[in-house]
Amino acid sequence: MNHKKPLDGIKVIEISTIITASFSAMMLADQGAEVIKIEQTGFGDPLRYLGTQKGGISAIFANTNRGKSSVELDLKKEKDLVLAKKLIGTADVLINNFRPGVMDSLGLGKEECKKLNKDLIYVSISGFGKEGIFSSSPAYDPVVQAMSGATAIQSDAEQPKYIKTLLCDKITAYTATQSICSALLQREKTGIASCIDLSMLDASMFFLWPDGMMNQTLLDEDVDVLSPLTTAYTMYECKDGAISIAAMLDKHWHGIFKSIDKSELIDDPKFSTAGERSKNFEELLGFVSHFKNYTVKEMYKRLTDNDVPCSINLTLEEAITNQQVIDNKLIKEKNTTVQGNLRMIRYPAIFDDQIYINDQPAPTLGADNEKLLK
Repeated sequence: MNHKKPLDGIKVIEISTIITASFSAMMLADQGAEVIKIEQTGFGDPLRYLGTQKGGISAIFANTNRGKSSVELDLKKEKDLVLAKKLIGTADVLINNFRPGVMDSLGLGKEECKKLNKDLIYVSISGFGKEGIFSSSPAYDPVVQAMSGATAIQSDAEQPKYIKTLLCDKITAYTATQSICSALLQREKTGIASCIDLSMLDASMFFLWPDGMMNQTLLDEDVDVLSPLTTAYTMYECKDGAISIAAMLDKHWHGIFKSIDKSELIDDPKFSTAGERSKNFEELLGFVSHFKNYTVKEMYKRLTDNDVPCSINLTLEEAITNQQVIDNKLIKEKNTTVQGNLRMIRYPAIFDDQIYINDQPAPTLGADNEKLLK
């Protein structure tokens, strides 16, 4: 069997900063694409300097830029622009995440790049889209969380809250990667090389919509409005901490009732179906207060013995080193020249039972100038 990675032979040019395009391009590299990252001469991607770092490369840059080549170019200088155009002329994909109009001002808008390479898939990621009142506004993850409804979904006592991860950046990257793969398939089938426009706002709202907007979906007056799924995101307090449970089916709740020695609730009409449990959820939570009679470890055993989906809340280090992650061969440690010993996580999809991990570390700024800009 041919065990080449799915995107072997695909060349991607990335002209970007921070997360969205960088993470997307890295996922393409994980799947076999050659990715050349064009960075500003002398400074590079600002993400290089954000947060925990060693050797002049931050951990977050390492986690979103491994497996790439880096070239330094000043795209405002004609000789460097010519070199960039030469690279673009040989590429399958160009991805950028600048505000609308910036690439045009550099002479690298989609019309110009299509003249260089008619088979180029041209991908533009923006904060809010290429049209509209916010099209030229700066966008970062916290801003888009607020505008997309993410902070409202996380609200507690009507106080909006952030999801404390770069949610909108990363879901935009995933959407970009999927769209690029679709465009590559379309080009293979039809010969048409698409131009893709994607905004963080659009990607984030699409991601949040199925459950986050469930009570904003049905518009007739006779809709039976029940508690949103967010009510199920409750930590259940035990003697010495809290435990996480995902009770979606009747049998899961039956298992919970057995675990707290309340088997009689199985036949109680107020709790016998999902609809009735939703209507009586506050009362239901009162019974779950029985968890406080047990330690987390005791409650975990009772729940797992009754086949209830649950987990002890792990620390970040425990999450990385837990046995299931080890069994999945998800994390690899590697000693690198610049950043020393570090952890790398593989691309989550497994093709033909082959565990691949792209363990080429993130490049130093301009590391590949001599090789790629001859």
